[in-house]
This record gives sequence, structure tokens and C-alpha cells, in this order.
Amino acid sequence: MTPQALRAPAGNVRRLRLAALLVLAWSAVAVLLATQGYLTSGGRQAWWPSLGYAFAIFSIWALLTAPILAAVRRIEESRWDLAQRWAAYAVGLLVVSALHVGLFALVWWPAYNDGGRIATRWAMGERMFVRNLGTNVIFYAGVVAVGLLAARRERRAVPKAPEVLRARSRGAVRIVPLDAVEWIEAAGNYAEAHTADGAVLLDESLASLAARLPGDRFVRIHRRAIVRLDRIAGVRSLGRGDAEVRLSSGQGLRLSRRYRDALSALLNGR
Repeated sequence: MTPQALRAPAGNVRRLRLAALLVLAWSAVAVLLATQGYLTSGGRQAWWPSLGYAFAIFSIWALLTAPILAAVRRIEESRWDLAQRWAAYAVGLLVVSALHVGLFALVWWPAYNDGGRIATRWAMGERMFVRNLGTNVIFYAGVVAVGLLAARRERRAVPKAPEVLRARSRGAVRIVPLDAVEWIEAAGNYAEAHTADGAVLLDESLASLAARLPGDRFVRIHRRAIVRLDRIAGVRSLGRGDAEVRLSSGQGLRLSRRYRDALSALLNGR
């Protein structure tokens, strides 16, 4: 069985766990608010209809939460400054509010059209957008806050980028400073670091190095190669989306289409 085949079931389990957690969390919020409404009304507000309406409202939030969290992660991983990120979250609030009332009207209008007095789904959406904007702000802010906390936790969990690499030579461990590395090549389950003094075999795979090396200094250009950014002298097109990276040492390396856009973004930002 391939590694991809093994990872697929694990990914499905994680998605199912997230879905179950969202359903439980929003169900708890629905019960809490329905209980609050019942108690504050002195029992005048019918319990079961109030609970059903709360579940209807928060079923839509359960659908929207995962996309919101994904958007927060992408915004925080972007190179945007603070003002741009806040602007993105402000736009997101309007989009999420519109989606919330739109989906609610689409799904639940037959059950909550006030006995036919709300004639259309559009009329329900207009009424709900204004009435629920305040609560939508609160719940949207809460979901975004959870996403920000998760993003911060992920950043803290990322291992610190190394300043040296460890190589083995004739049974002994050799320390190779990152500043001495020009490029790194895959060598089976290991990797080979190329320096001005020659190549040395590293006790680590290229994929592992790609995840640990500082992204502002090293970039992957091919499934078999990582290069140091300040050693790139130029990029020459080979046609059909392929290209060649020319290092300052004169070494030419293949740049695959998969990594071309990422390399262009880094070179343009230098």
C-alpha cells in the first residue's frame, strides 16, 4: 500500500472528527440560547419551538465554520500586512452574513415563513440580514478567534529552522553550515548537499529538509532539488512551462512547472 493510500483514510477520519465536533459545539450553543430565551421569558416562550428554531439557525453556522477556519488559515499564511488581513476579515463578515441568511432562507423558509406571511425566501433573507447582523458579528468573530488561536498554535509547533546540517562521512558526523550549502539533491531516502568543497550525504530525506529549511533562504524547484535563493543567478525558459535555474557556480538545474510560480514569487520579493 502506498503512503498516499495510507494518508487518505487518516485524512477522512480527521474530517469526520472535525464535522462531529462542529455539530456538537453548535448544538450546545443552540441548547444554551434556547434555554436562556425560555428562562428570561419566564416560561412564556415555548421551549420546543424555540429549540427547533435555534437548531435551524446554528445548523447553518455548522456548515459555514469549516470554510471560515480554512479562510483564516490562508489569510494568516499569506504575506499580507495587518491592514490587509483586517480588511479581508471585514469582507469575510459581509460574505458570511449573506451566506448565513441566504442558506437559512433556502433551507428553512418552508418551516419558518410565519404561516405564509413571509411570502418568499428573498423576503426572509432581507429581514434576517438586518435583524441578525449583530449576532452574526459575534459568532463570526468567535469563529475567527478560534481560527487565529489555531494558526498561532501551528506556528508555535513548527520546528525552528536549522542553522547547520549534519552529514555522515566514513562513519563520522560532519557539520555543514547552511551558508555553505548551494543546493541539495535527493539521493534515495537521503539527500546530498552540494557545497563549494563538494557534495556530502545527509541523514535526512529531501522532503524532510524542505519542511525544515528556512523558506526565505531555500526553495524547492523540483521533486529532486532544493536551491539556496541567493545562489540563483538566473532562470531560463525551456518552453512548455519548463525552465532551468542557473546558479552562480554555473550549475544548471531543472525547474519543474509545479514549483515555478512559488520561485517567481520569492525572486520578485527579494
